[in-house]
Amino acid sequence: MGKVNNELVIKNENLFRAWVSLPAAILFILLSINSVATSGILLFQIIFILLAMYFSLNAISYAAQYTNELYEGKTEPLFENKNLSNAIIFSPLAILAVLVASNSITTSASVVFQTVSVLTAFILVLYAIAYAAFYTNDCYETTDH
Repeated sequence: MGKVNNELVIKNENLFRAWVSLPAAILFILLSINSVATSGILLFQIIFILLAMYFSLNAISYAAQYTNELYEGKTEPLFENKNLSNAIIFSPLAILAVLVASNSITTSASVVFQTVSVLTAFILVLYAIAYAAFYTNDCYETTDH
């Protein structure tokens, strides 16, 4: 029997490991919160908290290693275009900020929190739109030549 030759190569291994660890971290964080809030069995509370800490720190460390490799030039970025990358990052943040701002206004939160949440939503939406526009300009510049 011969050796198996796998042609699939993961370019950004630390980024891949961070993305694999992140769902497990979120799952165990939710389980630990639920277990502690409902006064579950103490053994399960301890196990869920330890697993949440392990997977959270694991995801953070792999993301940090990927960031270090990216800045040292040892790996390629996930997206070559910085404007596209920033648009993808700021779009979910803008959506989340708009939801928080609308919720703070409808629930009659304090005026300071309403103001801060609305300004944050406004700024993040403008960032997302600006980076999407910059990316669109980059696309048109490459197709004109």
